[in-house]
Amino acid sequence: MPAHSDAGSPRRATAPAVRPRYLAIIVTLLLALPTVLLSAAIILVLGAWVGIWLAVTAVVVWALFGVSLFDAAWFTPNRAKFAKAFGFRHPIPPEDELLAAAWEQVTSAPGVDGWPYSLWVEQSDDPNALAAPSRIVAVTSSALTDLDSGELEAVLAHELGHHLNVDPRVRLVDMWIALPGRVLWAVCRRLGRIARILGPLAPFARFVAAVGLLPVVAIVLTPVVGFGAALLFVVLLIVEPLTRSAQCHRDEYAADRAAVDLGYGRELAAGLRSWESETTPRLVALGDRLYSTHPPLALRIRKITARLGE
Repeated sequence: MPAHSDAGSPRRATAPAVRPRYLAIIVTLLLALPTVLLSAAIILVLGAWVGIWLAVTAVVVWALFGVSLFDAAWFTPNRAKFAKAFGFRHPIPPEDELLAAAWEQVTSAPGVDGWPYSLWVEQSDDPNALAAPSRIVAVTSSALTDLDSGELEAVLAHELGHHLNVDPRVRLVDMWIALPGRVLWAVCRRLGRIARILGPLAPFARFVAAVGLLPVVAIVLTPVVGFGAALLFVVLLIVEPLTRSAQCHRDEYAADRAAVDLGYGRELAAGLRSWESETTPRLVALGDRLYSTHPPLALRIRKITARLGE
Protein backbone atom coordinates (compact mmCIF):
# COMPACT_ATOMS: atom_id res chain seq x y z
CA MET A 1 0.00 0.00 0.00
CA PRO A 2 1.44 3.38 -0.90
CA ALA A 3 2.27 5.65 1.98
CA HIS A 4 0.08 8.64 2.64
CA SER A 5 1.75 11.97 2.19
CA ASP A 6 1.62 14.36 5.12
CA ALA A 7 2.44 17.35 2.96
CA GLY A 8 0.08 20.28 3.02
CA SER A 9 -2.21 21.50 5.76
CA PRO A 10 -2.75 19.17 8.74
CA ARG A 11 -6.05 17.42 9.20
CA ARG A 12 -8.45 19.51 11.27
CA ALA A 13 -10.82 17.08 12.97
CA THR A 14 -13.88 18.23 14.85
CA ALA A 15 -16.85 16.41 16.30
CA PRO A 16 -19.11 15.60 13.34
CA ALA A 17 -22.42 17.43 13.18
CA VAL A 18 -24.99 14.68 13.69
CA ARG A 19 -28.60 15.12 12.65
CA PRO A 20 -31.02 15.32 15.62
CA ARG A 21 -32.00 11.72 16.31
CA TYR A 22 -35.72 12.43 16.67
CA LEU A 23 -35.80 14.30 13.35
CA ALA A 24 -33.78 11.58 11.58
CA ILE A 25 -36.09 8.88 12.93
CA ILE A 26 -39.26 10.75 11.87
CA VAL A 27 -37.98 11.40 8.33
CA THR A 28 -36.71 7.82 8.03
CA LEU A 29 -40.07 6.39 9.07
CA LEU A 30 -41.99 8.67 6.70
CA LEU A 31 -39.77 7.72 3.76
CA ALA A 32 -40.07 4.06 4.79
CA LEU A 33 -43.89 4.15 4.75
CA PRO A 34 -44.18 3.19 1.04
CA THR A 35 -41.83 0.27 1.72
CA VAL A 36 -44.00 -0.88 4.64
CA LEU A 37 -47.13 -0.66 2.48
CA LEU A 38 -45.47 -2.45 -0.44
CA SER A 39 -44.26 -5.29 1.80
CA ALA A 40 -47.74 -5.68 3.28
CA ALA A 41 -49.30 -5.53 -0.20
CA ILE A 42 -46.99 -8.28 -1.46
CA ILE A 43 -48.09 -10.56 1.40
CA LEU A 44 -51.78 -9.76 0.81
CA VAL A 45 -51.49 -10.38 -2.94
CA LEU A 46 -49.79 -13.71 -2.25
CA GLY A 47 -52.66 -14.66 0.01
CA ALA A 48 -55.34 -13.64 -2.49
CA TRP A 49 -53.57 -15.17 -5.48
CA VAL A 50 -52.01 -18.44 -4.32
CA GLY A 51 -53.89 -19.21 -1.14
CA ILE A 52 -54.06 -18.25 2.48
CA TRP A 53 -51.57 -20.89 3.64
CA LEU A 54 -48.75 -19.59 1.47
CA ALA A 55 -49.52 -16.08 2.71
CA VAL A 56 -49.40 -17.28 6.32
CA THR A 57 -46.10 -19.04 5.61
CA ALA A 58 -44.68 -15.85 4.10
CA VAL A 59 -45.77 -13.83 7.14
CA VAL A 60 -44.23 -16.38 9.52
CA VAL A 61 -40.93 -16.36 7.59
CA TRP A 62 -40.97 -12.56 7.59
CA ALA A 63 -41.62 -12.48 11.36
CA LEU A 64 -38.93 -15.08 12.12
CA PHE A 65 -36.46 -13.11 10.03
CA GLY A 66 -37.22 -10.02 12.11
CA VAL A 67 -36.86 -11.89 15.40
CA SER A 68 -33.54 -13.48 14.39
CA LEU A 69 -32.33 -10.12 13.07
CA PHE A 70 -32.95 -8.31 16.34
CA ASP A 71 -31.73 -11.24 18.43
CA ALA A 72 -28.42 -11.46 16.55
CA ALA A 73 -27.82 -7.74 16.40
CA TRP A 74 -29.43 -6.23 19.46
CA PHE A 75 -30.78 -8.47 22.24
CA THR A 76 -27.94 -11.03 22.29
CA PRO A 77 -25.38 -9.45 19.95
CA ASN A 78 -23.65 -11.98 17.71
CA ARG A 79 -21.60 -9.96 15.28
CA ALA A 80 -19.88 -13.03 13.87
CA LYS A 81 -23.24 -14.47 12.82
CA PHE A 82 -24.31 -11.13 11.37
CA ALA A 83 -21.03 -10.59 9.54
CA LYS A 84 -21.17 -14.09 8.08
CA ALA A 85 -24.66 -13.39 6.73
CA PHE A 86 -23.22 -10.40 4.87
CA GLY A 87 -20.23 -12.39 3.59
CA PHE A 88 -17.64 -10.62 5.75
CA ARG A 89 -14.55 -12.19 7.31
CA HIS A 90 -12.11 -11.29 10.06
CA PRO A 91 -9.14 -9.18 8.92
CA ILE A 92 -5.91 -11.12 8.56
CA PRO A 93 -2.32 -9.81 8.87
CA PRO A 94 -1.42 -7.18 7.75
CA GLU A 95 -5.05 -6.13 7.20
CA ASP A 96 -5.76 -6.05 10.93
CA GLU A 97 -2.90 -3.62 11.61
CA LEU A 98 -3.85 -1.35 8.70
CA LEU A 99 -7.49 -1.25 9.77
CA ALA A 100 -6.70 -0.69 13.44
CA ALA A 101 -4.30 2.17 12.67
CA ALA A 102 -6.74 3.84 10.25
CA TRP A 103 -9.67 3.45 12.65
CA GLU A 104 -7.67 4.91 15.52
CA GLN A 105 -6.95 8.00 13.42
CA VAL A 106 -10.58 8.38 12.34
CA THR A 107 -11.97 8.07 15.87
CA SER A 108 -9.36 10.38 17.45
CA ALA A 109 -11.59 13.44 16.90
CA PRO A 110 -13.21 15.07 19.95
CA GLY A 111 -16.51 13.48 20.94
CA VAL A 112 -15.97 10.32 18.85
CA ASP A 113 -15.71 6.87 20.41
CA GLY A 114 -14.52 4.02 18.24
CA TRP A 115 -14.77 1.13 20.67
CA PRO A 116 -18.46 0.10 20.08
CA TYR A 117 -17.73 -0.75 16.45
CA SER A 118 -16.42 -3.96 14.91
CA LEU A 119 -14.14 -3.99 11.84
CA TRP A 120 -14.48 -6.65 9.12
CA VAL A 121 -13.29 -7.34 5.57
CA GLU A 122 -15.29 -8.19 2.45
CA GLN A 123 -13.40 -10.06 -0.26
CA SER A 124 -13.93 -7.90 -3.34
CA ASP A 125 -12.04 -6.23 -6.19
CA ASP A 126 -14.05 -3.04 -5.70
CA PRO A 127 -12.37 -0.54 -3.32
CA ASN A 128 -15.33 0.21 -1.09
CA ALA A 129 -16.74 -0.06 2.42
CA LEU A 130 -20.05 -0.72 4.14
CA ALA A 131 -21.77 0.24 7.39
CA ALA A 132 -23.86 -2.74 8.46
CA PRO A 133 -26.26 -3.14 11.40
CA SER A 134 -24.91 -4.14 14.82
CA ARG A 135 -22.28 -1.38 14.48
CA ILE A 136 -20.27 -3.29 11.89
CA VAL A 137 -17.88 -1.47 9.56
CA ALA A 138 -16.56 -3.56 6.67
CA VAL A 139 -14.01 -2.61 4.03
CA THR A 140 -13.17 -4.56 0.91
CA SER A 141 -9.87 -6.34 0.51
CA SER A 142 -9.22 -4.16 -2.53
CA ALA A 143 -9.58 -0.99 -0.46
CA LEU A 144 -6.90 -2.25 1.91
CA THR A 145 -4.44 -2.87 -0.91
CA ASP A 146 -5.26 -0.08 -3.37
CA LEU A 147 -5.95 2.93 -1.14
CA ASP A 148 -3.30 4.92 0.69
CA SER A 149 -3.74 5.55 4.40
CA GLY A 150 -5.47 8.92 3.96
CA GLU A 151 -7.96 7.52 1.44
CA LEU A 152 -8.67 4.49 3.64
CA GLU A 153 -9.29 6.75 6.62
CA ALA A 154 -11.63 8.90 4.52
CA VAL A 155 -13.65 5.82 3.53
CA LEU A 156 -13.85 4.69 7.16
CA ALA A 157 -14.87 8.20 8.26
CA HIS A 158 -17.73 8.10 5.76
CA GLU A 159 -18.95 4.74 7.09
CA LEU A 160 -18.66 5.97 10.67
CA GLY A 161 -20.88 8.87 9.58
CA HIS A 162 -23.56 6.37 8.57
CA HIS A 163 -23.55 4.87 12.06
CA LEU A 164 -23.57 8.25 13.78
CA ASN A 165 -26.51 9.56 11.77
CA VAL A 166 -28.83 6.54 11.80
CA ASP A 167 -29.91 4.81 14.99
CA PRO A 168 -28.92 1.12 14.62
CA ARG A 169 -32.38 0.02 15.78
CA VAL A 170 -33.97 2.05 12.99
CA ARG A 171 -31.57 0.44 10.52
CA LEU A 172 -32.65 -3.02 11.72
CA VAL A 173 -36.35 -2.18 11.45
CA ASP A 174 -35.75 -0.86 7.94
CA MET A 175 -34.04 -4.10 6.90
CA TRP A 176 -36.89 -6.15 8.30
CA ILE A 177 -39.84 -4.30 6.79
CA ALA A 178 -38.12 -4.04 3.42
CA LEU A 179 -37.48 -7.78 3.01
CA PRO A 180 -40.52 -8.68 0.82
CA GLY A 181 -39.97 -5.66 -1.40
CA ARG A 182 -36.25 -6.36 -1.73
CA VAL A 183 -36.96 -9.92 -2.78
CA LEU A 184 -39.34 -8.60 -5.44
CA TRP A 185 -36.83 -6.05 -6.74
CA ALA A 186 -34.03 -8.64 -6.71
CA VAL A 187 -36.12 -10.84 -9.03
CA CYS A 188 -36.86 -7.84 -11.26
CA ARG A 189 -33.16 -6.89 -11.44
CA ARG A 190 -32.23 -10.42 -12.48
CA LEU A 191 -34.82 -10.31 -15.24
CA GLY A 192 -33.60 -6.86 -16.23
CA ARG A 193 -30.10 -8.17 -16.87
CA ILE A 194 -31.40 -9.71 -20.07
CA ALA A 195 -31.42 -6.18 -21.51
CA ARG A 196 -27.61 -6.05 -21.30
CA ILE A 197 -27.42 -7.57 -24.77
CA LEU A 198 -28.70 -4.22 -26.08
CA GLY A 199 -25.58 -2.41 -24.87
CA PRO A 200 -26.06 1.39 -24.56
CA LEU A 201 -29.80 0.99 -25.16
CA ALA A 202 -30.20 -1.31 -22.14
CA PRO A 203 -31.29 1.43 -19.66
CA PHE A 204 -33.88 2.73 -22.14
CA ALA A 205 -35.15 -0.81 -22.78
CA ARG A 206 -35.50 -1.49 -19.04
CA PHE A 207 -37.39 1.78 -18.57
CA VAL A 208 -39.80 1.02 -21.44
CA ALA A 209 -40.33 -2.52 -20.15
CA ALA A 210 -41.04 -1.28 -16.62
CA VAL A 211 -43.54 1.34 -17.81
CA GLY A 212 -45.21 -1.17 -20.12
CA LEU A 213 -45.54 -3.80 -17.40
CA LEU A 214 -47.32 -1.54 -14.91
CA PRO A 215 -50.69 -1.67 -16.74
CA VAL A 216 -50.22 -5.41 -17.16
CA VAL A 217 -49.72 -5.79 -13.40
CA ALA A 218 -52.90 -3.80 -12.75
CA ILE A 219 -54.91 -5.88 -15.24
CA VAL A 220 -53.65 -9.19 -13.84
CA LEU A 221 -54.26 -8.26 -10.21
CA THR A 222 -57.68 -6.62 -10.64
CA PRO A 223 -59.66 -9.92 -10.81
CA VAL A 224 -57.74 -11.17 -7.77
CA VAL A 225 -57.72 -8.21 -5.36
CA GLY A 226 -60.02 -5.66 -7.04
CA PHE A 227 -59.27 -2.57 -9.10
CA GLY A 228 -58.58 -0.27 -6.12
CA ALA A 229 -56.06 -2.61 -4.51
CA ALA A 230 -54.42 -3.34 -7.88
CA LEU A 231 -54.07 0.38 -8.57
CA LEU A 232 -52.60 0.96 -5.11
CA PHE A 233 -50.09 -1.83 -5.73
CA VAL A 234 -48.98 -0.23 -9.02
CA VAL A 235 -48.65 3.17 -7.34
CA LEU A 236 -46.48 1.63 -4.62
CA LEU A 237 -44.29 -0.01 -7.26
CA ILE A 238 -43.68 3.45 -8.72
CA VAL A 239 -43.29 5.41 -5.48
CA GLU A 240 -41.38 2.98 -3.26
CA PRO A 241 -38.10 2.96 -5.24
CA LEU A 242 -38.16 6.77 -5.31
CA THR A 243 -38.61 7.13 -1.55
CA ARG A 244 -36.02 4.46 -0.79
CA SER A 245 -33.56 6.18 -3.11
CA ALA A 246 -34.29 9.53 -1.45
CA GLN A 247 -33.58 8.00 1.96
CA CYS A 248 -30.33 6.46 0.74
CA HIS A 249 -29.21 9.74 -0.84
CA ARG A 250 -30.01 11.59 2.36
CA ASP A 251 -27.92 9.15 4.39
CA GLU A 252 -24.99 9.39 1.95
CA TYR A 253 -24.91 13.18 2.15
CA ALA A 254 -25.04 13.04 5.96
CA ALA A 255 -22.17 10.52 6.04
CA ASP A 256 -20.14 12.74 3.69
CA ARG A 257 -20.69 15.71 6.01
CA ALA A 258 -19.48 13.64 8.96
CA ALA A 259 -16.32 12.67 7.03
CA VAL A 260 -15.67 16.33 6.24
CA ASP A 261 -16.11 17.31 9.90
CA LEU A 262 -13.68 14.54 10.88
CA GLY A 263 -11.09 16.17 8.62
CA TYR A 264 -11.28 13.94 5.54
CA GLY A 265 -13.20 16.13 3.11
CA ARG A 266 -10.35 16.61 0.64
CA GLU A 267 -9.40 12.93 0.60
CA LEU A 268 -13.01 11.86 0.17
CA ALA A 269 -13.62 14.34 -2.65
CA ALA A 270 -10.42 13.22 -4.39
CA GLY A 271 -11.47 9.60 -4.14
CA LEU A 272 -14.91 10.33 -5.57
CA ARG A 273 -13.36 12.26 -8.47
CA SER A 274 -11.21 9.23 -9.32
CA TRP A 275 -14.37 7.10 -9.55
CA GLU A 276 -16.23 9.52 -11.80
CA SER A 277 -16.81 8.27 -15.34
CA GLU A 278 -15.93 10.68 -18.11
CA THR A 279 -19.23 10.40 -19.95
CA THR A 280 -22.55 9.19 -18.59
CA PRO A 281 -25.57 8.87 -20.90
CA ARG A 282 -28.34 11.25 -19.87
CA LEU A 283 -30.87 8.48 -19.30
CA VAL A 284 -28.42 6.59 -17.10
CA ALA A 285 -27.63 9.78 -15.16
CA LEU A 286 -31.35 10.45 -14.65
CA GLY A 287 -31.90 6.87 -13.48
CA ASP A 288 -29.01 7.16 -11.03
CA ARG A 289 -30.43 10.37 -9.64
CA LEU A 290 -33.92 8.93 -9.16
CA TYR A 291 -33.39 5.27 -8.31
CA SER A 292 -29.77 4.63 -7.35
CA THR A 293 -28.85 3.95 -3.73
CA HIS A 294 -26.03 6.49 -4.09
CA PRO A 295 -26.40 10.07 -5.37
CA PRO A 296 -24.42 11.17 -8.44
CA LEU A 297 -20.74 11.60 -7.61
CA ALA A 298 -20.71 15.16 -9.00
CA LEU A 299 -23.42 16.20 -6.52
CA ARG A 300 -21.61 14.57 -3.62
CA ILE A 301 -18.34 16.31 -4.56
CA ARG A 302 -20.16 19.64 -4.84
CA LYS A 303 -21.69 19.27 -1.36
CA ILE A 304 -18.38 18.16 0.13
CA THR A 305 -16.64 21.18 -1.40
CA ALA A 306 -19.35 23.47 -0.03
CA ARG A 307 -18.95 21.89 3.43
CA LEU A 308 -15.22 22.44 3.27
CA GLY A 309 -15.86 26.08 2.43
CA GLU A 310 -17.94 26.47 5.57
